[in-house]
Amino acid sequence: MKTTYSIKLIILCSLFSVYNIESQSAGNLSELDQDFLNSLPDSVQADLMSEMKQDKNNNKNLQSRPSSRLSKYETINNWEKFKAQQALDNNSERYGLKLFSSMQSSFMPLNEPNFGNNYIIDYGDSLTINTFGSKNLSYIVEVKRDGNIFIDGVGSLMVAGLNFEQATDLITKKYQMSFIGLDVVVNLASIRDINILVTGNVLFPGIYTLSGNSNILQALNIVGGINDNGTLRNITLKRNNQDDQNIDLYEALLLGNIENIPFLMSGDSIHVGPAISLVRAGYGFNNTAIFELKHNETLDDLIKYAGGLKNESGKELFKVVRFENNEFISYEINSNDFSSFKFLNLDSIYAEKEAIGTVHITGNVKYPGKYSISSSDRMLDIINRSGGYIDTAYSFGGSLIRKSAKELETIFSDKSYRNLITFIASNPSAALGNSGSGLSFLLSEIQAYKPLGRVIVEFNESKLKENMQDNIYLADGDQIHIPSYSSNVFIFGEVGNPGSVLFKEGETMLDYINRSGGLTKYSSKDSVFIVSPNGETERAHIGGLKKYLTEESEIYPGSVIYVPRHIGKVEGVNYYATIAPIFSSLALSIASLNSIKN
Repeated sequence: MKTTYSIKLIILCSLFSVYNIESQSAGNLSELDQDFLNSLPDSVQADLMSEMKQDKNNNKNLQSRPSSRLSKYETINNWEKFKAQQALDNNSERYGLKLFSSMQSSFMPLNEPNFGNNYIIDYGDSLTINTFGSKNLSYIVEVKRDGNIFIDGVGSLMVAGLNFEQATDLITKKYQMSFIGLDVVVNLASIRDINILVTGNVLFPGIYTLSGNSNILQALNIVGGINDNGTLRNITLKRNNQDDQNIDLYEALLLGNIENIPFLMSGDSIHVGPAISLVRAGYGFNNTAIFELKHNETLDDLIKYAGGLKNESGKELFKVVRFENNEFISYEINSNDFSSFKFLNLDSIYAEKEAIGTVHITGNVKYPGKYSISSSDRMLDIINRSGGYIDTAYSFGGSLIRKSAKELETIFSDKSYRNLITFIASNPSAALGNSGSGLSFLLSEIQAYKPLGRVIVEFNESKLKENMQDNIYLADGDQIHIPSYSSNVFIFGEVGNPGSVLFKEGETMLDYINRSGGLTKYSSKDSVFIVSPNGETERAHIGGLKKYLTEESEIYPGSVIYVPRHIGKVEGVNYYATIAPIFSSLALSIASLNSIKN
């Protein structure tokens, strides 16, 4: 059976092989071969010298390391800070309660004429009346205890109980009836104080004196706000000789609509009863908080109160967690049940997470470009969404570049480089003679290696339909390229004439190498690598017994044959592991190979 290796597995071997190098002795700059040092690029040379100095300092100061014992006082302080932070994080989740602890001073009632047309006139208010025309006069009149005002030339007018707009209309009409050609402007000169009673589930219930233009929101702010047990949906306003009025604050808190928030009158009583049904809107809602629902309200109402659902939230399925019979039980509800499902007090509901992202598909598809994807989208979905392949597409050479794969390759490559630097710093003798030349080559190539992040996947539409495992899920930021058919085979490395030759059916790896000028004297005959157009990697053998023990490698149009340089054996270094990053950089998509060819 043909043995194939993915680039990821080769790099993984690199990590473990190089990481297990054992340091043999403390390095010294004077022990390092000067010719080897001069052969290194400046950046590699600086890294190596820095490592050797660090290695020397570490051995010198081995006995003078500070104690690792922690200060008890510092530990206690950190613990107290942690508990304090936890207390802050565990503040009430009730939606709307924070409003009363964050009102600015501009929202506080003041004894100034700050009112609207719906302000109710009553005993203690003062009005300014200005007349223009035949008589230019200005009066300040007070509302008497009986609710009347007295105006010279007009008489007594009952204004108590009227709102400001109604009182202004009454005064204007009386003047126009008594005088001809007069214009009248009415304003409030000062407003009364009122006494109200606040009871129930507030922080500081009691009797309070407020200015006459105060409404229920301002009154609740004065008393410290509603506590965790209080209702925001059914606050009762009691007023003499009138039916009780029930106020729902959600309209004001959610939409900023305070038209239905009544102004207060002296003698009013406000009672805040207990909240009946509290439901936690968890993950997936724009506002994650505990909301209060009325007995006839459903999930549709909760979604509205929570500001809708996030883009990445699933819209069809929700999970409800309920405490029943001394245990938590989970229920699933779908979109068909949104309007009928009844919540119980202390239920919690969570939306299903649905990752939303974009995928960029280029090359030989009908509609290349960026497409939005969800967490349920697979490779075949994006191929179909982009219109499918056009006639020139070479799906076998398709490539998928993924951010997470690139990050992983970068980590492995950096560790391989650092471990090799550490090995040479600890074993200067390993860099002598031919071994030094090989190590210099390896260091330069590994440092220059640029990870691609290519993931080997299936692009054949028929196979994707037949095998669900091949039809992988897509990730945000994936880049897909479908190249044109390539009739060439690419040969790089230690051959006489690197480049590309025309593909011929039935030709072997050696045939293509010979057509490229054959092997050079620097080539490694024991490790030739073949990259298929889909990115799969195979190690082949030219000489030795292994040549006859392995099957002949198959070459496809668009394949890459890479003949590495022979660097000899270095004690303590796994050659095939350290060459992996060099080789991996040649595992390119057909599009990249075409750019090299051009």
